[in-house]
Amino acid sequence: MHTRDWIDAETYHRDIVPGLLAGERGLLAATGLAGLRPLTLVVGEAAWTYRAVDGRLRVDPAAEAGAADACTCLMSPGAWTDFVTQMRTGAALAIAGEVAVRDGTVLDLFAWEPALRALYMGVPIYQPTGAPPTDAAGRPVDLERAWTLADSDADLAAFFDATGVMRVRGVFTADEVAAFNAEVDRLAADARVGDDRSWWAATEDGEDVLCRLVYASERSPLIAELARDPRMLRLSSLLHDDLAASTDRMEGVGVLLKPPGRLKGLANIPWHTDCGLGGHHIMCPSVAIGVQLTGSSPETGCLEAVAGTHGKTCPPPDQGDLADLPYMLIPTDPGDVTVHIADVLHASPAPTGVGGRRTMYVTYHPPSLFENVGPGLAVNDLIRSRSADQLDAGLGR
Repeated sequence: MHTRDWIDAETYHRDIVPGLLAGERGLLAATGLAGLRPLTLVVGEAAWTYRAVDGRLRVDPAAEAGAADACTCLMSPGAWTDFVTQMRTGAALAIAGEVAVRDGTVLDLFAWEPALRALYMGVPIYQPTGAPPTDAAGRPVDLERAWTLADSDADLAAFFDATGVMRVRGVFTADEVAAFNAEVDRLAADARVGDDRSWWAATEDGEDVLCRLVYASERSPLIAELARDPRMLRLSSLLHDDLAASTDRMEGVGVLLKPPGRLKGLANIPWHTDCGLGGHHIMCPSVAIGVQLTGSSPETGCLEAVAGTHGKTCPPPDQGDLADLPYMLIPTDPGDVTVHIADVLHASPAPTGVGGRRTMYVTYHPPSLFENVGPGLAVNDLIRSRSADQLDAGLGR
């Protein structure tokens, strides 16, 4: 990133923020202020303090705000630009070492992030109601509903729009699933640590175990054809008809493998959104379709989600929170598919028993993804390169 690309923080706070605070975004941000201590953001030589005053967000130059009780976060102009545009989240900046914190921890910044996203980008904060989501007609949806391809597009779309996640039964036949599994067996047998086409985890004894195949369609014509299957195209276009399969980027068609036991690595992923490190405006609203090659259950580590959180900011829940949320546990049979929007809050938890789940994922992205992420790359590569560019700029390289 070059200096000419940066958003000037002083101009933004002087000319833009007052209007945001007075409008709808200020109201959105106000819904996420409970329990937050003041936050001072320092960008270059200037600083501003964010605090709740009478239930509304107030932002003042730090010298005028009396910021002694605030957590202070320091960012470079480039890091600030990425943060205010959601190119990189607070977590991504923290991983890159581009946030320095005084009188608090980076967790204070994370706690503020929903309100800041609401202010900067107009992203609503998810507000649980204790009831299931409703469709566009105001009707509560049945989170346990088993859909099939015999259901109409209108009914499928209404449910998917309300929840951001769904399962569709019996999309692929037993013979098709057997053929896909044979291809996965072949690719898994050829996989090696460090081959750039597989992910590996480690057991407690330090043994490497395969947990994901990526770009599987490069090495399998059968898997490559899956992205163009009419059934997949139908489900991917229920809400947006301009999405396309990213078979040559974003790790292409991937196969999730769930080994049993306690593992180190990325075999099991806690509550997250697929844009959790950034790039929301580039990759959302992507749709990921998971073809179930083995079926899934808690014993094998099935998909979980909080329905209705797509398009919003929702902090990861604790286990005790789930009873008060529209929590979906999504067991499947072989040949079923799961469909989820990239920014719905979801998890891929560790198996409670034998493990062994296999799910093949094809993801369909909007045009903005293809305009910004080239072949062989992913959004996280773009995020890492921006971090490196900013560090180089800071060092005068």
